[in-house]
Amino acid sequence: MKLSESEYSIMEIIWAKKAPVTSQDICELSDQRGWKAPTVLTFLKRLCEKGVLESEKIGKLRYYTPLISKEDYARSEATTLVNDLYDGKISNLVTSMAGQVALTQEDRQALKKLLEGDWE
Repeated sequence: MKLSESEYSIMEIIWAKKAPVTSQDICELSDQRGWKAPTVLTFLKRLCEKGVLESEKIGKLRYYTPLISKEDYARSEATTLVNDLYDGKISNLVTSMAGQVALTQEDRQALKKLLEGDWE
């Protein structure tokens, strides 16, 4: 599932709360970005349709709970990136990035650990 930039911004608010969040809370936090309540509610509806959020109405308030963690979404996006742009090969991604960005000694050590199978 691919999230738009705006949908991702809404999800960041929800992920940061680490609990079911009311639509009212999300609208208040989104207002800082200049979004009005109807716009936010549209994004929330789309996120539920995409299966990223679960919605539950309790009393007069609607609560939203993420169905995917930020880490899982990032992993999914990274996998899609590698598959789509680098023929499914992480080595192609690393080669591409290494040619564009200077690797620090810390980067080199981290990559070496990964290659040796040390994932922590």
